[in-house]
Amino acid sequence: MSVGAGAFLSIDTIEKRFMPPGDATSPLHEISEISINVSMDGRSCATYPFNQGGTFNGSRLNIPGRLTLDFRREYQKGRLASFSGTIEGVNVTGETYFNQVPLSAFVGNYYDVQTSRSALSVTDSLEVLFDFDMFLNGPARELRRVQSYNYVPAMFVLTFSDESSAQPSKFTLMLGTAGKNGLACSIQGGGAPRLAVSILPFTPKD
Repeated sequence: MSVGAGAFLSIDTIEKRFMPPGDATSPLHEISEISINVSMDGRSCATYPFNQGGTFNGSRLNIPGRLTLDFRREYQKGRLASFSGTIEGVNVTGETYFNQVPLSAFVGNYYDVQTSRSALSVTDSLEVLFDFDMFLNGPARELRRVQSYNYVPAMFVLTFSDESSAQPSKFTLMLGTAGKNGLACSIQGGGAPRLAVSILPFTPKD
């Protein structure tokens, strides 16, 4: 086996946070799902769940019988990290320009640019508060605590549902920045996409 054009390695993490059953006041519980995706030819891909025997000591990733890789974090011409080792018995090296961003980077209050109303808040304790009514039932009402959500740190994407409804609506929030408007969030779900920012060009309404 050799490494072909388009070959890649990706390590995907989904951070899942949720309220303990029957306790709406306790801090959110957290679990992470990690998978290692390998394509040696750029046409097919194998996925190895980390929780099925994988180990990582801070620099070496090992999936028994599949891969052993040593990672180095160093900045060179935009590249943030590199690795070397073996995948399926083949010597490999690689590097990446990408970096994961924790949800804590997006802590703040976000206001809907159409109405100037509070639409979303990410707290220091990483609770998510959201105005479901603004997107589902018309008039904005109040922020409600999201009972469970998933966050993908490699894509800055937050997903959750309105669990108070018999037919929950799913929401996908793409987080980022918007220049002088500070933090930004593109909200999809419950109708047409909406944009919320942390700094409006005028004073937001409470």
